[in-house]
Amino acid sequence: MKEYLTTWIWFLFVLWMIGNSIGVNITEYINMYYLSVILLFGYIIFIFVDMNIKSEKYEKKLYVMNAVLHALPLAILCVKGKIDEKYAFETMVCFLILYIIYLTYLGTDIVSVYTDDRFRFHSIGDIKEYLNKRLS
Repeated sequence: MKEYLTTWIWFLFVLWMIGNSIGVNITEYINMYYLSVILLFGYIIFIFVDMNIKSEKYEKKLYVMNAVLHALPLAILCVKGKIDEKYAFETMVCFLILYIIYLTYLGTDIVSVYTDDRFRFHSIGDIKEYLNKRLS
């Protein structure tokens, strides 16, 4: 899971939300707008490729849950009125550079992460099984 851009964006988003809520000044220079857009549209492209090119099948509940999780950061930014472009490009570039360095360290690349046959959850049951194994 840690090789997916979604995980990285969500981690930064949660840190940004915590920092923003307690008044940490660094959140003024971190703009999550472009990353939130990438999160949503990246998921749409990923699902399109998985469904139409790779013919993968997912449980409908998982689609809905993932759609909500991928749209939520952008929705929160809209509600909070944090949709502007100041520092959004810089945040995105710095973030993507770190992500690509990490993938290089793992010996993979962004295309392989999303197109190879890595394990992916296909149902809520897969998630429960994964968590049970990890927590026991």
